[in-house]
Amino acid sequence: MIQTGRTGKGDFKTRSQTECESEYNTPILPVRKSGGKEYRLVQDLRAVNQIVQDIHPVVANPYTLLTSLKEEHKWFTVLDLKDAFFCIPLDAKSQSIFAFEWESPATGRKTQLTWTVLLQGFKNSPTIFGNQLAKELEMWEKQNQGQGILLQYVDDILIAAESKETCFEMTISLLNFLGQGGYRVSRNKAQIGKEAVVYLGFEISQGQRQLGNERKEAICQIPEPNSPKELRALLGMIGWCRLWILNYGLYVKPLYEALKESKDQYLIWTPECHKSFKELKRALMMAPALGLPDLTKPFELFVHERQHLALGVLAQRLGSWKGPVGYFSKQLDTVSKGWPGCLRAMAATVLLIQEARQLTMGQKIVVYVPHMVITVLERKGGHWLSPSRMLKHQVVLLEQDDVELKTTAIVNPAMFLSTKILPRNWNMIAC
Repeated sequence: MIQTGRTGKGDFKTRSQTECESEYNTPILPVRKSGGKEYRLVQDLRAVNQIVQDIHPVVANPYTLLTSLKEEHKWFTVLDLKDAFFCIPLDAKSQSIFAFEWESPATGRKTQLTWTVLLQGFKNSPTIFGNQLAKELEMWEKQNQGQGILLQYVDDILIAAESKETCFEMTISLLNFLGQGGYRVSRNKAQIGKEAVVYLGFEISQGQRQLGNERKEAICQIPEPNSPKELRALLGMIGWCRLWILNYGLYVKPLYEALKESKDQYLIWTPECHKSFKELKRALMMAPALGLPDLTKPFELFVHERQHLALGVLAQRLGSWKGPVGYFSKQLDTVSKGWPGCLRAMAATVLLIQEARQLTMGQKIVVYVPHMVITVLERKGGHWLSPSRMLKHQVVLLEQDDVELKTTAIVNPAMFLSTKILPRNWNMIAC
């Protein structure tokens, strides 16, 4: 296990590397810079990452991190720490596994060097650093309670405040605190006292978040994949944006099926895959701004099932209309796929209630479904569900104070956002 500590004043530059004699030796590889003409040297730590135990990641979940922001917050600052990992020294017992061979360009002498500080490329570095910075920021937050809010994701920091003056005061205070702790802030990446900022690839402004243009353009410039590896990378990038894409699961379904059927390095790319690829990019560029969850107001969740996918939209009322907070797409499991349509709708409802709770944090959810799922569960569940599944569905649908179920004639999320809710007065029992 890697052992770490914390430096005093960030004097890592003069002692970030030291000579050593180690049984380990990791390669140094030249990597072409984005400009295309110059190279930078990168230490290949893949072998080290394989033998070192994983630390359970307890960093903030970017999916739910922004739920702490309130409607009143309209001034923001974003700070990016520069060479932040170098502020964390490595214990002497852990340094040897990061050794690499180095030849002096001046004398030609070869030697082994290793790092005395936490380094980029090591798989546990983000978790170790994020945990340490979070501990230190707690001290700053105690001194600045009631002014605004601070969010941290590894080395990216967001300040949100109600007034411009408070935002600047908090920013100056935090910069001084970080400087005293040995941290440095990137001047080029700093966004100070603005009404709209980019944080973790999202454009944040008062009451809403949307995908940053750079992220959308970067994904849309990716050509059609030629191998399963390239397709997996594409799906990973687009998956980060799924909350903004209506019916995301329907778009990616042919792509995941192609991935499942492909073998080795050969990708089975069908006309349906080509169509889904184009539609995904179009949906990404048209992705709307989403409202930031307001945990003082109830939520409304519309759920429906289509092609064995649970699809839905979580919304909150803004005056007389409903604003989307997030679009959901979840695959039904193998067992649920074999059920009749009314039971699949019930399974979809349970799935999306659990998904929505990551954003609602216990606030009331009014759930609208085209089926009377409780009646379906009571009358048909015993014939299709195992006792354990029956209990799970009963707990979610019947025994949670934050859930209220209603039936509706609406059949798709777009209609749900644009119309008033019209309750159905009939039981849908037959499938």
